[in-house]
Amino acid sequence: MGELTVKAWKRYGKDRLYVTYTATGGNVGYYDRQTSALHVEDPAMRYPALEALAPFLGGDISALAHAVDATPPARGTDLTNNVAGNAVRERAAELSPGRFQRIAAKLLGLRTDATSWEVGAAGERRVGSRLDRLEARGWNVLHSIPLKSGADIDHLVVGPGGVFTINTKHHPGARVTANGDFVRVNGQLNHYVRNSRHEASAAAKRLSSACRLPVGVAGVLAFVGVQSLTVKEPPADVLVVPGERLERVFLAAPQTLSPDMQQRIYAVARRGELWLA
Repeated sequence: MGELTVKAWKRYGKDRLYVTYTATGGNVGYYDRQTSALHVEDPAMRYPALEALAPFLGGDISALAHAVDATPPARGTDLTNNVAGNAVRERAAELSPGRFQRIAAKLLGLRTDATSWEVGAAGERRVGSRLDRLEARGWNVLHSIPLKSGADIDHLVVGPGGVFTINTKHHPGARVTANGDFVRVNGQLNHYVRNSRHEASAAAKRLSSACRLPVGVAGVLAFVGVQSLTVKEPPADVLVVPGERLERVFLAAPQTLSPDMQQRIYAVARRGELWLA
């Protein structure tokens, strides 16, 4: 692949080490000293670039193996291509009866095995459309993140206010009451808070391990289509809000992440393989 040359570059508040091909001067990528992220144009050059960088960072190649790979994910593994509600919609399609059965069920007002999944997908699309508006305000948004267990994370947002997993609950016309860890929908107790807490904790562990630094993740329960949502006592570590207010909630959050740290976390979070490991 040819010899590589490393040159230091500091300007506009940035501190980088650029890697180029010695013979041609062509760009290979750069290492960001501030975020410990390695950007390479060709993923195959990641290891050679790290090897060239080692003497400049006072370590050998094994010591630099933790550098965050900020190279855009390969097509098919980039979660930015996922559509809100996609995983749930696919499950609904799998369970959906034939055309005749669908028409009969609709005329008779009957629920099929696919009905609850279809309702869930509709709720995720509604929340997803609102979250997508955050991107114009400097946030990063991911939808339908598939997990190894077969489940998925409805939405994940990364922005100045932190990192959040959003669990969407679509209960048309329902009365919802939250009291600490207990959530009742039309009087029926659900384990929504516990599940949201577990989802956020698991996401935090994956992101922290991949980024090689502590990444806090907060769980959010977003209810859409409900008749009323009453929060008597907020859960200690899970946010319970109407889906229609999500934008305002996130934009009002105090800044906890620098722009560089936000992009470092997002570069890792968008990789599908992280969540399937």
